Amino acid sequence: MSVAKPAVHTLPILRRSKVSATPGTGFIPVDHQVRGQHVKYWREVAPDKESKWSTFPQFPLVLNGDGSPWAPACLWLLDRARARPLHLSSLSSVAQGLRDYLGFLEDMGLEWDDFSSVDKYLRPTYLYKTRLQDLINRGEAKASTASRKMSAVIGMYRFLIHDMKMGFVPKNPPWVDKEIGLRYRDDKGFSQVHIVASTDIAIHVPKRDDPWDATIDDGGKLRPLLSEEQRALVAALKKLGNRDHELMHYLALFTGAREQTVLTLRWGHFQTPPSSITQWPLKLLCGPGTGIDTKNDVPNVYLVIPEFLYEWLHQYACSERLRSRRDKSKLGQHPMNYLFLSNQGGPYYESKDDRNAMRGADEVLRRSSPTGQNLRSFIKDRVIPEVRKTIPGFKYRFHDLRATFGVNWVVHSVGKEGAKQKYMWAREQLRRLMWHKHPTTTDRYLEYHEHMHQLEKAKADWDRVLQALVQSAT
Repeated sequence: MSVAKPAVHTLPILRRSKVSATPGTGFIPVDHQVRGQHVKYWREVAPDKESKWSTFPQFPLVLNGDGSPWAPACLWLLDRARARPLHLSSLSSVAQGLRDYLGFLEDMGLEWDDFSSVDKYLRPTYLYKTRLQDLINRGEAKASTASRKMSAVIGMYRFLIHDMKMGFVPKNPPWVDKEIGLRYRDDKGFSQVHIVASTDIAIHVPKRDDPWDATIDDGGKLRPLLSEEQRALVAALKKLGNRDHELMHYLALFTGAREQTVLTLRWGHFQTPPSSITQWPLKLLCGPGTGIDTKNDVPNVYLVIPEFLYEWLHQYACSERLRSRRDKSKLGQHPMNYLFLSNQGGPYYESKDDRNAMRGADEVLRRSSPTGQNLRSFIKDRVIPEVRKTIPGFKYRFHDLRATFGVNWVVHSVGKEGAKQKYMWAREQLRRLMWHKHPTTTDRYLEYHEHMHQLEKAKADWDRVLQALVQSAT
């Protein structure tokens, strides 16, 4: 008979409460059997004035093999949720890492709190690092994945040690703390070193500079699409005939918007006929308080929408097909309803404000909120296969369209000549368009095109020299 493994279970909603021995108004009764013993009590839900920060949607629980919550992991996840109640999406990956650690402990017959060994390499944390390092060496795990899992374990133990209520005092240290220096460029371009705390069980991801790396580091490795790839992509979108996904792509290509921004646009912003708008391009305010998500909740930034794109979006938003979809949704024809809705009237991506809003007791709770899964599936299953009919091996992610916008803007605004004269102007304009906090991120777009052009030219020149050398020797 197979033994159940640790798992992660996502609660549609978690409400913090207190145990009460007596019933009361609004109290939740608990009546069940525990190891043959009858247990009955009530839970007092937090008062309404506290409920917004005591109620967490899509909360992950790490479960033992027997299905019971693993207390240390769940308590730390709850602490993280309370500390950052508007940033719950990161909890899922942390919970997955802790589940992996718990599975390792159960496989090895180890207790999570047993640090009695004088030999540090026999303590659970060191043994787990050895396991992860072995998986990396065998090619069964990426260094970045192993590093994320180890970071989750370290974070849990730090919480347990530093929070006095947990009462966790390991007999021997789970690790040895150390400091490392990280070199970076400040806003003025000067090299600086930032000292950060680390441990001797942390797994560091090696970085290698690839001169032929055709990506830009902008919140991840993004690959700008080549001109012929952009033409093939647009042709594929037109052939597939899905206007919803077609306009999503155009928004990213023409504005540089990220996925969560594109999919949380509200239809009311596109109600006004283009003829009634006096200034173009349209500047649409995004960020906290607008209902339109931005990465890291960047406030007071504007999405710059050209007139032709706005006209397409206006026609789409006011079409009978979209009106019918809004009628099926909870917000109906309210201007704050989403621009992009599925056939059933559901959003493609639920905004942070909507995910964290209090829900009525009679409202059906979803197992998970939509976060662009439908768009990613459409790209994988429909768009990429269609483009590969003309460009074999083609692949992309929606976020690559953001980098494509940035490089397109550089090429057509600065041009191949005069980059030095226009550099500072282009740098500041592109920084604003792409909502970059640090100008050094913008620099990567300005340097990308020139770097790839010079690299290809240098290689071609050397290939000719080397070819002539080889031919002369034969």
